[in-house]
Amino acid sequence: MKGQAVYPAAAALLAVAAASPSKTSFLLLVVYLLLLFIRRPHCFLPSLAAAALFFVYFLIVDHHNQTSLSGGRHSLSIRFSAAPAIDGDRLQAAVQAGKERVQLRYTIRTVAEKEALRAHLMPGTVCRVSGTLERPMPASDPYAFDYRRYLYRHRIHWLFLAEEIDLSACVRVRPTIVERLEAIREAGVRRIEARFPPEAAGIAAALIYGERRSLDEAVLDGYQRLGLIHLLAISGGHVTLLVGAAFAAAIRFVTREAAVLALLALLPMYAVLAGASPSVLRACATGMIVLAVQWKKGTIHPLDALSWTALALLVFDPYMVWDVGFQLSFIVTFVLLVHFPVSVSVRSPLGRLFQTALAAQLAALPVLLYHFYEVSVWSVGLNVFFVPWYSFVILPLAFLSAVFPFSPLIWLFSRLIELTDAVVHFFSADHPFMLVLGRPGPWCLAGYLAAVMAAFLDWERGRALRGLAAVTAAMALQLVVPYIDPKGEVTVLDVGQGDCIYIELPYRKAVYLIDTGGTPERAQESWRRRSRRFAVGRDVVMPFLKAQGVRTIDKLILTHDDADHIGAAPEVLEAVKVKEIVTSPRALPRVQKMARPFPVPVKAAVRGEQWKKGGVLFSVLHPEEGNIEDNNGSLVLLVRLGGLTWLFAADIEEEAEQALIRAYPMLRVDVLKVAHHGSKTSTTEPFLQAVKPRAAVISVGRYNRYGHPSPEVLMRLKRQRVIVWRTDESGAIRYVYDENGGTFQVMKP
Repeated sequence: MKGQAVYPAAAALLAVAAASPSKTSFLLLVVYLLLLFIRRPHCFLPSLAAAALFFVYFLIVDHHNQTSLSGGRHSLSIRFSAAPAIDGDRLQAAVQAGKERVQLRYTIRTVAEKEALRAHLMPGTVCRVSGTLERPMPASDPYAFDYRRYLYRHRIHWLFLAEEIDLSACVRVRPTIVERLEAIREAGVRRIEARFPPEAAGIAAALIYGERRSLDEAVLDGYQRLGLIHLLAISGGHVTLLVGAAFAAAIRFVTREAAVLALLALLPMYAVLAGASPSVLRACATGMIVLAVQWKKGTIHPLDALSWTALALLVFDPYMVWDVGFQLSFIVTFVLLVHFPVSVSVRSPLGRLFQTALAAQLAALPVLLYHFYEVSVWSVGLNVFFVPWYSFVILPLAFLSAVFPFSPLIWLFSRLIELTDAVVHFFSADHPFMLVLGRPGPWCLAGYLAAVMAAFLDWERGRALRGLAAVTAAMALQLVVPYIDPKGEVTVLDVGQGDCIYIELPYRKAVYLIDTGGTPERAQESWRRRSRRFAVGRDVVMPFLKAQGVRTIDKLILTHDDADHIGAAPEVLEAVKVKEIVTSPRALPRVQKMARPFPVPVKAAVRGEQWKKGGVLFSVLHPEEGNIEDNNGSLVLLVRLGGLTWLFAADIEEEAEQALIRAYPMLRVDVLKVAHHGSKTSTTEPFLQAVKPRAAVISVGRYNRYGHPSPEVLMRLKRQRVIVWRTDESGAIRYVYDENGGTFQVMKP
């Protein structure tokens, strides 16, 4: 029967995910096969065979994904298969070093060197380079991007930190076909960057070549937040448009069979020219399958074409199943194909567009929440407008402007892009309406899948509102879960050289954030500035808060006004509702100024102040009234959570520690947040002997320039037999507790 290939294809996808390994995927695979055995017995054996075959296939591929290199200093002959990415003073590229690939990194020294490297390092260039092989860092915070895992899934095991790239030690060798295509692609992107204004060049390069390096970060973020990012990805619509146009032109000169054969040969080349992302590979592979069947004068069901494409891509690279683009591309395409009879039954073109956009949003919802933790309420409505706008106006005009780069065409394209970007900015930044739900857990994810399937079944039966109610109920359930969860937590985030501590009380009675960390601003020459610099707030704190489903912070406690403690506060204030800011007397003026754009009350707290929430008492032990010192004027908190007494000592030094001992001679703690990142001016012997901590947490940056934590401090803690956790070694330190106690967890054991 036509359309039946989807069942073994789905089993193969789940089997690869289960072998990765993933307990959730394994459970889904078992349930799926059981349902097939009951409801589709004729599909059970092919699906079971596909699952077993791809499960074993992934294990074999994964077993051979190993490195033969070792760490340390090496001199390697490296080959550039694609032009390196140059952003500011950083050069990066995945290069071939013998039989395996490594990720090259190099810091450019001068403007002249930057231009020389950009001009000479083309696909097919081989260089002899000395440098250090270093393991990529794994994720050090919950929900953070795991760079080591990302590179591993691209069969890369090492970072190669080059000391120098001497172009005199580089030669051009005969490029492969793929390298020739990559060179053509790079030349095309550079041509667009040279001819188009900056605001239009990024969109044109993304639509034609699948290259987003020229896109403004704020624009890209806006498309992402509004669920419009698929418009900037080359996918089925692009390929259908190009294949249709090329076929219509070709049959005027050659036979239909010859035109089909030519397109079969050209589509793999186009896939490389378009960046070979999962969505491009899916679209091109599906197009090739359809064309091949037509060449044999046969027909193929769209679902079968999609299914054979999925199986082919899994054979090509089974790790692709974990790519977000792969997941969204196949899930949304599958749902739109299945839902097509319902959509075409709607007479109004606007109604069909709305139904298509709504169906795509429902299909993508579980994936979007798992990876991005939020959805935009504007998404469906904006897709109704933007899909035809891009399909019939922006995309054709982008190709015309690139092929015929006349000034009037480029001017028109640029003006339309400015208008489009203004609309995106209005809805994503000026008037965002985001539902932050957090990352769904396994059972919640299963609930979403069941609700979405029920919604489509009801929709087909003419009960669309009932189906939407099921999805709404699943979202409401996820919103409620934190408020019925008896567990609380304390998480010391790894924000590098800084402090950021998240406290959540059981049943989410309150959420507090002590400091936010911060990325220090450094004066740089303009050519060194990168388009997307690492920012603690955007890249660490906000993903964590969103993944937790935090929409409101009851108190943002800023212990003092050093940049490594409050630098990311504006990003937090902009993204999350904060009920109140509490800070130290010295920091009050600066914090008030920082908080002025946001309607948040700010107050200074001093010794003796307390508040109680959910049966938990928070006490301010320092500073005393009138203290306007810097580190020694930091705000110090004492609280009992999960059966342990915690002292959050901010950046106080010896003088403040002595003041604490004098004011609270009976002070004893179980867990000490070590002051000032382990500076030798803090955590003195008398202080440790007085408070007698059993465990200590040091929030400190890896390879920081201050030499923190001080060996003297570590020795003092060791003499007191204190268990020590450090964020530079262990990543984030998490304490999950309930009324019976709790357990400590670290990101990097």
